[in-house]
Amino acid sequence: MDRIRIFGATTVVVDGHEVHGPALGGAKPRQVLEVLALADGAPVTKDRLVEMLWEGAAPGSAVATLESYVCVLRRAIGGGRPGRDSVVQTTSAGYRLDTTRISTDLAACRALLATAASAAPADAIALVRAALELSDQPLLPAEARAAWADRERDVLAHQLVAACTSAARHAVAVGDVAAAVELSARATGLDPLDEAAVRVRMTALDAAGRRAEALRCYLALRARLVDELGVEPSAATRDTYVGLLVATDERRRSERPSRTEVTGLLDLLRDTLSRVPGLDTAPVDHALAGVATQALSLL
Repeated sequence: MDRIRIFGATTVVVDGHEVHGPALGGAKPRQVLEVLALADGAPVTKDRLVEMLWEGAAPGSAVATLESYVCVLRRAIGGGRPGRDSVVQTTSAGYRLDTTRISTDLAACRALLATAASAAPADAIALVRAALELSDQPLLPAEARAAWADRERDVLAHQLVAACTSAARHAVAVGDVAAAVELSARATGLDPLDEAAVRVRMTALDAAGRRAEALRCYLALRARLVDELGVEPSAATRDTYVGLLVATDERRRSERPSRTEVTGLLDLLRDTLSRVPGLDTAPVDHALAGVATQALSLL
């Protein structure tokens, strides 16, 4: 089967021969191919293609120009076949890809993620890793300013974050700490504000014996949420943070507390007391500052 790659430089592999760059016929024919690849076999009307290619500034001859671009594209990726036998098929109102003869890496990536959603933990982890490997390059990098490409990148990022978070949660449950740390890092790297991903990241780091890092994850998330959105972390995220701070299992009893833990506990106490109605926080802050100075000097 022929293939279209839209992660990284858009490339068509036809009969084992790669077609990319100027060989695709120019920017607009390439964009036609990309839009059809995103549709994954669903028909795309000519009006929709015109809207996406010219983004509201289409010339009067846009439909005729679009038809000429399709002809150019068909010649570029024809692989020696006549136009009527092209994988770019004409429909009653537009065009579609013949996905029985050509596949896309984006569709393959999404199929892996869909299968992972209902797979056993070990299989889910492997499937998500395979999807990440397929998507290791940016999606449609040549279309950095196209709104339609931005929307698709946002949707894919959301799907990858959800899949990595779920797989990391599976990994924690089965004791595969390394996988949990790896996959939760991918999730939070894609979306640092996704609280579910950060919670799993904190749990994974704690399981790996890196509690100070886990606590810093919460503090970094809180700073971002307050600065960018003007909100505090959810109760679930806060509970995860408090759970890490107050946990006293055998492993932790033998550990010397880190500066991050001490600072986190003091900040948590200050924040909690500030919510007490009628409490004058000025002397509280003064007292906590003294405690913090003394505690941190001992570490």
